[in-house]
Amino acid sequence: MLIESAASDEESSIASEFATTIKYVDLFLQQKTDRFLQNYVFEPVEFFAKNLMYLSMIVPLLAAGTLIVVVGVILLIATVVPLWAALLITGASIFILGGIIAYLLVSNTIILQTPTGMEMIKRGKAWAGHLKICLRFDTYYNETVF
Repeated sequence: MLIESAASDEESSIASEFATTIKYVDLFLQQKTDRFLQNYVFEPVEFFAKNLMYLSMIVPLLAAGTLIVVVGVILLIATVVPLWAALLITGASIFILGGIIAYLLVSNTIILQTPTGMEMIKRGKAWAGHLKICLRFDTYYNETVF
């Protein structure tokens, strides 16, 4: 009888430990899921929604202001030349200005300041055993491209 109660206590303790472990695993997964949803779903959606709201207010104001300024410039030029010439002059200047702005935006290439393998070794961030492939790549890349 004593042996049977010890065996049943052992089985119940294993079962209770297993149940407790499952509860902790479930709690852990819930926390990880909640954190994932908060960081990667709710916060970005809130950020974009807020920015979209600001953008929906700013864009019409900018468009209205730009339209008023363009009409004002056309009427100002129309005091010196006929209206059709003022429209042509303003349209051409807007077209040229847009081309210049587009060229400036597109012509700048993004250059990432990624350190080379030797720079990482000199800074103490890595040692040469881990960077043999990187060093070979840096040497090859620097010799062939530059």
